[in-house]
Amino acid sequence: MFNSKGDSIDIYNQDFLHPQALSQWVTSTKVIEIDNEKNWVMSTEGILKDSSILFFKKDKLPLGYSFTRSTNKSWYKTEYEFSLSLGGRKIKNEFPKLYDAIKNEKTDSLYWLPEALTVLMQKGLNDISSHSLSQKQKVRNQRFVNHLRNSFARVTTMKDLKLIQNNRVAYLTKLLKPFDVEPNFPSELASAMLYHEKILQSTLDLNDDTFILKVIMPGKPIFTNAVEIIADTLIWNFGIDSLLSDSFKLNGKSVIYTTDRFQKTLISIGLLTLVFIGILIKRKN
Repeated sequence: MFNSKGDSIDIYNQDFLHPQALSQWVTSTKVIEIDNEKNWVMSTEGILKDSSILFFKKDKLPLGYSFTRSTNKSWYKTEYEFSLSLGGRKIKNEFPKLYDAIKNEKTDSLYWLPEALTVLMQKGLNDISSHSLSQKQKVRNQRFVNHLRNSFARVTTMKDLKLIQNNRVAYLTKLLKPFDVEPNFPSELASAMLYHEKILQSTLDLNDDTFILKVIMPGKPIFTNAVEIIADTLIWNFGIDSLLSDSFKLNGKSVIYTTDRFQKTLISIGLLTLVFIGILIKRKN
């Protein structure tokens, strides 16, 4: 079961999507009102029979994840394994100043935005020239990025930065004029940057979200990285700080021993041993 709880924006902004295979999952939404405050709850239930991996459309840009389950039966025991992997947002390596801002809860600061736009420009340039990343093209792209970085060094207020963001094509046209680029290049670059900006924004939208995952395992848990275990239930509780770098993996393993078979085996071995001893004694006599 997947449960999401929050205001309407949290539920419907699709930062975290529930499984969507119609034949396997059933989704329902309800509104809970307490003291004139409304919260939306979205629940999705399904039975996972086989390993399953979920992929989402690129234009949605949600928090991607995959999960698997497996069963391994032997003669005297059955082992169950569960694994869920959440896609890392790579903020720590790609946007180091934003990473510091998130960790210090200062995402409204001008400190990280110039660096972020510079990185977005680099990503956009790489997308545009992906078919021809010659040494000459790499040098040209780096000159564009350095020029943008020097331009941002003169930005001192959020108002100036917002003006640049809202008039990006005009800003890029003026910025790249000394390089004699093609007339449609600034517009193409702005579009390429926008795609990566949406990915970045989807990460920032997760900043105040908390994830709680509960998995009921058959039998007795014998291995897990869960933060809490209550009987047969594994519990993970984490936030955006766990997703800022590489993939975040949650896993668990449990076992059920087939005691009847084990006991019968011991009894059989015991009887055979007694019979064998009896035969030896008889022959000796």
